[in-house]
Amino acid sequence: MNETPQHQPPAGSNPTPVNRLTAPLPPTYPASGQPFVQYQSNGYAPFPAPGPRASSPTFSQRVAKAAESGLIGKILAGVGVAITLSGIVMLLVLAAQAGLLRPEIRVAGGAVLTGLLAGLGVWIGRTPARRAGAVALVATGIAGLLFDVMAMSTIYHWLPDVAALAVAGLVAGVGLGISHRWHSQALTLMVSIPMLVLAPVVTDGVDEILVGFMLVYAAATVWIQVGRDWPAVFIVNTAAVMVPTLVLTQTSDQSWPTACLAFAGVVIAVGASILLIRSAKNSEIVAVTSALAAAPLMFAVYPLGTAATAVLAAGAVLYLVAAFSTTRLVGRETRIVWLVAANLHLLVATGYVLDADYRPSVLMIVGLLLAVAAPFAGDLALTIRILDTVFTGLGILVLTGDGALRQLVAADPLTSDGTHASLLVGGLMGLVATALITWSWVDAYPGAAHRVTVTGAMIGLWMATTVTLSAAHLLSTDADAAFRGGHAAATITWGTAAAAALLWARRLHGTDRAVVLTAGLAVMAAAIAKLFVFDLAALDGVFRVIAFIGVGLILLALGVSYAQKLSGSDTADAAPVA
Repeated sequence: MNETPQHQPPAGSNPTPVNRLTAPLPPTYPASGQPFVQYQSNGYAPFPAPGPRASSPTFSQRVAKAAESGLIGKILAGVGVAITLSGIVMLLVLAAQAGLLRPEIRVAGGAVLTGLLAGLGVWIGRTPARRAGAVALVATGIAGLLFDVMAMSTIYHWLPDVAALAVAGLVAGVGLGISHRWHSQALTLMVSIPMLVLAPVVTDGVDEILVGFMLVYAAATVWIQVGRDWPAVFIVNTAAVMVPTLVLTQTSDQSWPTACLAFAGVVIAVGASILLIRSAKNSEIVAVTSALAAAPLMFAVYPLGTAATAVLAAGAVLYLVAAFSTTRLVGRETRIVWLVAANLHLLVATGYVLDADYRPSVLMIVGLLLAVAAPFAGDLALTIRILDTVFTGLGILVLTGDGALRQLVAADPLTSDGTHASLLVGGLMGLVATALITWSWVDAYPGAAHRVTVTGAMIGLWMATTVTLSAAHLLSTDADAAFRGGHAAATITWGTAAAAALLWARRLHGTDRAVVLTAGLAVMAAAIAKLFVFDLAALDGVFRVIAFIGVGLILLALGVSYAQKLSGSDTADAAPVA
């Protein structure tokens, strides 16, 4: 009987085996009770002794670390900027209200103080290690000088508006030049944020001067951001324009100046976003910010009436330029933001059309134009197809509610020819737009061509019915006769469309044939039901005869065609192969 070979210990090891049951327990550390030895086949080997546990830093240590990193200095400098600028505002405004000091002394004192602060900051900032504090000094000086300029224009009226804006732009340019040289986003922010908060105090409210000043400032800060990822500067400066402009739209009675200022804000925001998008890490933030800049324009154009359509259309063009001029710079998601903003402008613009009866037509014209543009839109084609479908669908729904459904169910002698004309134009626009959109979706998704075509054909049939009825009302002055004649033509139109679908279905196979055949039979059933349920009661005389004869001939032709098909090719196809 062969014995199992025993394990041989390595040379130089203790050959005496260790009895694991009777061996003494390994020693432990007194403090922790954890063993410091490792059991091995040849005995015990000690673990390395554990080091002391790291204790969490105390509050004093955290404060000291923050001081060493410069955080405390930045906080103190920021608070100092706010307090100093508040004091300058008090010097310019509160002293004037209380009659303290002469105006020349107030303005000159503010200019000297802020100029010294800015100069001292530039001198200290020569050393990069000391620029954190220097930034606060320069920001305080520049913001104070800007307030001084605004006070000379709005409080004391020493400077004309244009001159004040020019001087303010020059002062801001100096500060921005320093910021550009020091690569300091903080310097720009420390000027912009106080401007947004304190400027309305100097101007005693929001007016055209304040908004114009903010526009100049926002435009002057664009060049400093080019090539840098400074989204905070872009957001703050856009808000510095958008917020007072929104307030102005609710308080000013000057419609056109307010609308022009709001439009200028959109121009600056969109133009800046195109320039800054290349260096932005989060380009979506830049695009969304520029899209939100259009909010004041939506409110500002309300008093303009029909002229608002042109202003909003111009805004839409700006966003379309941004969406299609940055194809090689940013991804599709960013450009979709601009594209949606453009279409929102167009949607709102349709609400200001001169004649409300033609608003559905304008909606469908926008959808038609988008359908034409979709094949050339590259990676934005799907978004544009969705948008053109939405615009056309909204136009058809509004057209149906504005009169298309009413003229289908009853003859209204009080309805004007203008209403029927708008329904005719809307129906024609709907037909063309539906055809183009259907073709666009079929071209993009050929696998679903028959289902998409059937859907488009159903919508087109409703538009054709609207066109038929409205044309009948325009051709006849007798509302009852036009109603009957239009319905007779509509019934024949339904039967013709159903016959076309049934004949088309015979050329198809499988699921496609089932879809088209089902749609054709459904429309034919609706035409027959309309003939007996509605036309038989509502029509009389020659119109009833025309409707019945027309549908009957269509059915006869279909019967002959289907019989020939079944006895011909279908039978031949079904014959067994020898």
